[in-house]
Amino acid sequence: MTSAIEKNYSSIPDVVAPSVIPPSGQTLADEKPGITNADEQSFKQLFEESIKQHPMAARGQIVAGLVVGIDNESVMVDVGEKNEGLVPLNEFEKIGEPVPSIGDSVEVMVQSTGGSSGVHLSVLAAKHQSLWKCVDESLANGSCIPATVRTEVKGGLRVDLGGLSAFLPRSEINITPSTSSDLMGQRIDVVVLTANRKPENIVVSRKRPLEAVRDKKRLAFFASAGVGDKITGKIKRLTDFGAFVDVGGVDALLHVSDIAWRRLKHPSEALQTGQQVTAEIIKLNESSGKVSLSMRALQPDPWEKVTEKYQAGMRLTGTVRKLLDYGAMVEVEPGVEGMIHRSEMSWTRQDINPSNVLAEGDVVDVEVLSVDAEKRRVSLSLKEVTENPWQAWLAEHPAGSRIKGTVRSITDFGLFIRLNDELDGLVHIGNLSWRESGEQAIMSYAKGDEAECVVLGVDIERQRIALGVKQLEDDPFEVFLANASRGNRVDGRVLEPVSGGFTVELMQGVIAYLSNREVPRDSAELKSGSSIEAKIVDLDRKRRRVKLSINQMLHDEEKDAVRNYAKSVEKGDAPSALALELQRKFPGKKKGGDTSDSAQREKGTREKI
Repeated sequence: MTSAIEKNYSSIPDVVAPSVIPPSGQTLADEKPGITNADEQSFKQLFEESIKQHPMAARGQIVAGLVVGIDNESVMVDVGEKNEGLVPLNEFEKIGEPVPSIGDSVEVMVQSTGGSSGVHLSVLAAKHQSLWKCVDESLANGSCIPATVRTEVKGGLRVDLGGLSAFLPRSEINITPSTSSDLMGQRIDVVVLTANRKPENIVVSRKRPLEAVRDKKRLAFFASAGVGDKITGKIKRLTDFGAFVDVGGVDALLHVSDIAWRRLKHPSEALQTGQQVTAEIIKLNESSGKVSLSMRALQPDPWEKVTEKYQAGMRLTGTVRKLLDYGAMVEVEPGVEGMIHRSEMSWTRQDINPSNVLAEGDVVDVEVLSVDAEKRRVSLSLKEVTENPWQAWLAEHPAGSRIKGTVRSITDFGLFIRLNDELDGLVHIGNLSWRESGEQAIMSYAKGDEAECVVLGVDIERQRIALGVKQLEDDPFEVFLANASRGNRVDGRVLEPVSGGFTVELMQGVIAYLSNREVPRDSAELKSGSSIEAKIVDLDRKRRRVKLSINQMLHDEEKDAVRNYAKSVEKGDAPSALALELQRKFPGKKKGGDTSDSAQREKGTREKI
């Protein structure tokens, strides 16, 4: 069977058949009759002249050839001057080129020039030599050569230079950090950093060419751009803090706060990679190469009309955009946010965690407390749109009404009574009992006890409810005051000595004060439990204070005795001075027909006089 190469080869004219050299000691004339020695010499001369006219290419030489035949394993190439050779078919795949067609021109290197195997050619070796020439030039002058990214390896990428394998370190992939997977299979321009032939090791950089292009574009940009200019660019990449915009060789930063007047958690809420945007240059630094943009600067400021739209007392609906430790930011319109302080989130819970009440994205009704357009502040309240629980409770439980509740806690200053799920009332220690001290009365209560109280008052602004237990019964002091006044004589029982005097119980729940100065010096020493008689010298309803005096009582008695004696003298039946003295010393004397020893002595004395 005739091969494709033989068919193609037979179609090429002027093909000279190879010479046949007879065995040693035998001539062509001996082998075939009809050929003389003269003919043999003539043929030999013609062959040598043909060799001189058509010399074979030297080994290692790169020549251009013409494809004259193709089969499943090789390509036959005529390199001119009647020289043909074979190129392995797979070498075209290795250099990344398609298999040529008959008649195509290819560049090959001569690998061998004769022998039993014939002429061997290689496009791979030719390509390698050509590529190494390019590598050497790139290494020397920094010129770019094309490469194709093949695979990712440890520390970088493996790239194909068209037949030569090279290493692209991760640090040399891009000017800014990026993912290497984006470059897989792409053709890129690189420059050679280092190159060794044996062993073959080539290190390249993609960053260097990119930097050169960037620097050129940057010079042109800074020469023409200025702060305040309006510029159009393409979103290159998004980050948590903003977007980088390619404005022609320069990556400008568009901060997330400069994208729009409204609050954005991430730039992806308004932008996407590859999007064309128009923005204003707000910062420009040629030395550092940094450019800052703002899309917001080209949009109308919503705060300019805030005072016209919102007034204190208005009720609005907004969306919770951000939770803070001290409150929540609520968007009432795009670009305008107000704050709900945590003290305005609940009527009953003061030190509240905003996250326990609200969540980002919640739609809430709020009331405007104040608007400050200059400081860009709007104060909002969540609790003002709900009923004030103190006001509602007071409407149902006016002052003086009786309620029952559970003792929630006991403190040094009183009891907290649970009134409902939200409200507590305070029974101050001074409102526990009329008859006992607060310290004594509070010891009779325990947490969880049910207590009946009287509503003393509700302070809506201060959010306080005052309760009392002793108010369940009449005030003994008021009862006492109803039957007593200044100057009245009262009986009492000494309780205990205090600073500068004594406390005296006049009736249960009514304690008076007796000063040491109001006790006669010659009287017996007062002790706890002693019964006394004294005169009320001071009554203070507001301070709930009663002051007593024994001296004043005795002084008034003496004045009354003198006054009565004077009246008796006028009537002529006044006792003698001696009798009065005896009466004072012996108070057992009876009125009228007194027959006591003192009366007899007085009568005897008067008779002597």
